[in-house]
Amino acid sequence: MFFTPGMEQLDPALLAFVKCHVTSPVKWEVLRVMAGQDGAWTRAEQLARRCHRQRQEISQSLAELVADGVLEILLSAAPDDVSYRLAADEPTSVVLHRLIDAATHSQQLRAIIAAHMQHVRQQAQALRSSAAA
Repeated sequence: MFFTPGMEQLDPALLAFVKCHVTSPVKWEVLRVMAGQDGAWTRAEQLARRCHRQRQEISQSLAELVADGVLEILLSAAPDDVSYRLAADEPTSVVLHRLIDAATHSQQLRAIIAAHMQHVRQQAQALRSSAAA
C-alpha cells in the first residue's frame, strides 16, 4: 500500500504485529476474542464458540499463537480442559489492544490487515502447488 501525504502514519509496532501474528482470518478472530477476556483463562471449546468456529478450525491458530508467545496455555489431564489466555500486562497484549483499537477506527489499517492475510494465503497456495508439481 502506498502512503500519500495527508494519510495518517501507522505505528510500526502495529504493522510488525500484523506481519508476525495476523496471518489468517481465524487467527485474527482468536486474537480479537482473547483480547476481550481481560487475561482470564478460556477453554478451547468456549473460545471456538465465541469465534463462531469449530474447535478443529482454531486448534492450529492456538498452537501457533502459543508457540509465538502471544498466548499462554494451561494444560490439563483431560485434553478438552486445556485453557488459553492473553496475559493482560504483557507488551504483546498492549500492542494487540492498540491494534484492535486502531483497526476499529482506521479503514486503512483494516485494508492492510486484509491484504496481508490474502498475501499469506496466496503464498501458502503457491507453495502447495509447487510441492505437488
